[in-house]
Amino acid sequence: MSVSLGTLAPPVPGTVENVDERPAWFWLMLWCLFVLGVQPWSSRVAAPQGTTGSTNSMAKGVLLGVVFLVAVAATRPGFRTRVNPASWLYVMYVLFACATAFLLAEPMGPLTRLARFLIGLVFVFLLWRPLIQVPERLVRAHLWAHVLLAATVVLSLAYSPSQAWRPLRSLGAGSRLQGVIIPMLPPRVGEVGAILLGLALIGLFARKLSALPAFALIGLGGVLIAASRTRTSAAAVAFGLVIALIITRKTWLGRIACLAVPALLGLAFLTIGSLHTWLLRGQGTRQITSLSGRTTSWHAVVDEKVSTQTAIIGHGLGNKRVLLTRGEGDVDVMAIDNSWLGLYWETGLLAVAIVALALILAWVSVLRAPTPYIRACGALLLGYVTAASLNESGLSDLSSMTVHLLVAAAICDADRLRQRRRALAAH
Repeated sequence: MSVSLGTLAPPVPGTVENVDERPAWFWLMLWCLFVLGVQPWSSRVAAPQGTTGSTNSMAKGVLLGVVFLVAVAATRPGFRTRVNPASWLYVMYVLFACATAFLLAEPMGPLTRLARFLIGLVFVFLLWRPLIQVPERLVRAHLWAHVLLAATVVLSLAYSPSQAWRPLRSLGAGSRLQGVIIPMLPPRVGEVGAILLGLALIGLFARKLSALPAFALIGLGGVLIAASRTRTSAAAVAFGLVIALIITRKTWLGRIACLAVPALLGLAFLTIGSLHTWLLRGQGTRQITSLSGRTTSWHAVVDEKVSTQTAIIGHGLGNKRVLLTRGEGDVDVMAIDNSWLGLYWETGLLAVAIVALALILAWVSVLRAPTPYIRACGALLLGYVTAASLNESGLSDLSSMTVHLLVAAAICDADRLRQRRRALAAH
């Protein structure tokens, strides 16, 4: 759906309508800062394992606000934008969550988060002409944003090596790499490495990146996944790459051959000692089967007896943890760490339906994208989100996972629109 904001003057003959006068690096820099602002900056980076910490939301909010104001100032009046169906559904989700927030005793916290979410959505809409209309630009900007994040993690090793390695302790044996300059816990470091590896690998095969920088980025992404010891990111990027391979193959034989990739990877992790050790992380059978204790909080969410109203609208945005009672005086608070159960717990079944429909429509856009490179990038990002959402939270607010979904939907929708314009021009 195209939207015109402001009054558009008729184009002058012999000129190109709405030509962006800003250089490409300007919008690339804004996107990098935007992605930087949606990363979870956690104060738990400097805290021991098992202690509580809060996200530094104020710094992220200031950064997001500055980026948004700069984008508004750089956008000319009367600009055109396009909002794809998945993004429209996220707008509906924000409006629904805003309505339910007023039913809470203290609505200001959820409303602040939703205002941040809405600003992020509008920011993406502002970038239609300079970045999204030519989808390769947004893919390049997203890749560079993760190169920047990866660079901060590498520099953290030189800046504070003692803090950069986080001991596993109760979750296993050894240490995991985390970000210190930009405070990121190991799962976020693994996500940065996974997206970097996936986009660089697709760019190499699609000849969008030359061999030397592509192999350097692939190697850097692999090192971040391995050093952060994040199994979710490794499995999610593998799933995304396999889906990207399958939907870009032209023959069924090629698609079936792509299934050999995960089979060989699984065999390698089971037979090669070092990979098997990395996969287990020193954990026992009980910790592995419970997904590092995640299933305990999942069962608590599913088994919780709630009213019909609470089931529909949830407990309120921001309630990402459940209170567990394990006997007299033994009380524990655990994160849900599942985007779908988290959505249900925070904003209810209706929100789950809205976001699930947004994900489905994003997949439809990916499958209909005509350019193999764009279709593969969209499949990688959505494949990552689909797999990681089962083991990580994030789809209920403006997070890196939500941004991946919005990027995939936007580039594939823009690619299909571009083909339509070319077909009309040809006729």
